[in-house]
Amino acid sequence: MISRNDSQLLSNDSWPATASQPALTLADVRSLIQQHGSQSSANFLLQKNVQYFGNLSTGVIGFVPHSSIFGNTNIVFSNPVCAKENTELLLNAYLLHQKHPSLFLGVDRSVTQYLSKLGFQCNQIGVESQIALNEFELKGKSKKQLRHASNFNKRVTCEVKELPWKAVSSHQVNKLSRAWRNQKGISRDELKLLTRPPVFRDEPYVRKFYCHQGDKLLGFVFFEPYYENGMIRGYCANIIRSLTDHQYNGVSDFIILEAIKVFQQEGVRSLSLGLSPLYNISPEVSDRPSLRRLFKFMYQHANSIYSFKGLAYHKTRYRPTQEPWYLCSQELNLPRILSALFFGLGVL
Repeated sequence: MISRNDSQLLSNDSWPATASQPALTLADVRSLIQQHGSQSSANFLLQKNVQYFGNLSTGVIGFVPHSSIFGNTNIVFSNPVCAKENTELLLNAYLLHQKHPSLFLGVDRSVTQYLSKLGFQCNQIGVESQIALNEFELKGKSKKQLRHASNFNKRVTCEVKELPWKAVSSHQVNKLSRAWRNQKGISRDELKLLTRPPVFRDEPYVRKFYCHQGDKLLGFVFFEPYYENGMIRGYCANIIRSLTDHQYNGVSDFIILEAIKVFQQEGVRSLSLGLSPLYNISPEVSDRPSLRRLFKFMYQHANSIYSFKGLAYHKTRYRPTQEPWYLCSQELNLPRILSALFFGLGVL
């Protein structure tokens, strides 16, 4: 726990915004992400309604306030973006300065080791899948389905290109995106926090690949960067959308596989396929058993809300390395957690 001396140290004026220590700007946050954003979701901090805590010398924590009949909760939706040695200091300072309790969501094991010391219960919420691009290939029986997807352009004459926004039809992109959303689960809005809603314009370091059949847009994938030692380590396949007609099944994988070829040529080290929510949940020493049981039940029986099984199976076809991500809470009852989780993310 935080000692009295730590509390006095962290409560000084170096943390709140002051005349000499202004609030972090979006440019500051981008700079910190490019220095320390090693988690594949680090770039997700750059979305609407996110508040930032921290400073340029130490790092930043992004969070979104959520209000419900159960109370106010701050949702922290990625690892602290900072040098590893600053993680505990930044977490302690953040927790001391917040008026409302926080729900940590989508953090990895490196963060839970600090939060468990502070009395947080840490439940697995799914697994993140990563591919080492220098080892990735399509050989072998286990990659049969991917090899089929890699030949999509032989069945449907098409081409994948990385394009600037001015080179694509904004009308087609928006129409395809709406159609894709309308056949996904209960919510028709964009999901957020554990994904970054699509931005339909050019963005720094975000790679955008489109598949066209002549002038017809068949699908697109937007890749978000993540970093190591100030350099791009890899990309996260964040926004994946395609036409829903049966004849175009496989176009999304085809786009990803074509992008992988480009990344491999550039020497990019890894590709993240993002989080598979509620997949492969396992017990943890510090978890909440009731929440674990609920997540397991939802994975089996709540696929009308979100395609938990379909998404998880799709990612396993790439034979990635998978690591658990966590939901961490302290003194929050189950209704309050679920309200923040599903309404905060935009699932409901």
